[in-house]
Amino acid sequence: MANNGEIVAIDALPVQAAPVARPVMPVHTPNGASGARPPMRRGTDGLAIASAVCGFTAIVPVISQVAGLALGIASLARIRRARRCGVDLRGSGWALTGIFSSGFALLCWVVIFAVLLAVGSSFAHTAEVLNAGIG
Repeated sequence: MANNGEIVAIDALPVQAAPVARPVMPVHTPNGASGARPPMRRGTDGLAIASAVCGFTAIVPVISQVAGLALGIASLARIRRARRCGVDLRGSGWALTGIFSSGFALLCWVVIFAVLLAVGSSFAHTAEVLNAGIG
């Protein structure tokens, strides 16, 4: 077949995507029956990331660590509840990082405060001894 300068349209075959295999999670219903459906995808929990940020940064020294602990615990509870409902919510690693880093930083602040109290009381005792010797 010779091409006389005519434009010939080529019919495109319809492109069909292959079905995506999703893992099936058991879903527990209130009456005890369990069904199976694919988990819904959601992103990373924002509370988990906020917990990690509070743990690593000390914007307000003690308050941000307490907030990091609270956000991390709340995030883990939220992730667990979402997974029970069949939603694949991520972020448990971020939440655990926030809990551990906030707890460690809070422990460091408690130790620093205790050391400062001990040093302060030692200076106060030394000042009393010196004042008693002078007077």
